[in-house]
Amino acid sequence: MAKLKNHLKWCLNDLNRLKKVTPDCEMARKHLEKSEYNAKVMKQLEESKNLDWALNVGFYAIYHCFLSILSKFGYESRNQSCTITVILKLIDENKLPLGKDLVSQFDTLEVDKDAHSTTIRQSREISTYGIKTQIDLGELKDLKELIVKIQRATIQIINE
Repeated sequence: MAKLKNHLKWCLNDLNRLKKVTPDCEMARKHLEKSEYNAKVMKQLEESKNLDWALNVGFYAIYHCFLSILSKFGYESRNQSCTITVILKLIDENKLPLGKDLVSQFDTLEVDKDAHSTTIRQSREISTYGIKTQIDLGELKDLKELIVKIQRATIQIINE
C-alpha cells in the first residue's frame, strides 16, 4: 500500500503523467465508446488473420475502460503505470467492483520474475516491438474474455 501511495504521489507530481480533474461522466462514456470501437476493430483484425495487431488493439480496448473509470473519478492520465496505480487505489478504497486479479492480467506495477504468464501489456510490447506476426490463439481468446469482463464492469461503474 505504501508503494502504491508513493507511486501515486510521483504520478501526480507531473501533469504529463497524471492530474486530478473534475469528474467527467461524458468523457467516461467517450472512453467506453473508444473501448467498444477497439473491440470491433480487434475482431476485424482477427478475422483477417492480423493477430499481432488484434492483440495490440485489444490492449487498448481494456486501457480505454481504465481511462473511462479514471474520468468518472476525476483523473486524467497520460501514463500507463499511473493509470494502473489509480485503478488499484480505487480498488483498495472499495470504490470499484473490480478484482485486482483482473487488473494484474492486464498489467502489474511489479516485475514478477516467477510469473508463468505474461500480462497483456507485456504481450502487446512483444507483439509491437518483436518480429513475429502470429500469436497464440489461446492468448487472444483470453484477451477477448477479459475485455468483456472489464467493459461490463466499466459500464456498471460509470452508470453508478
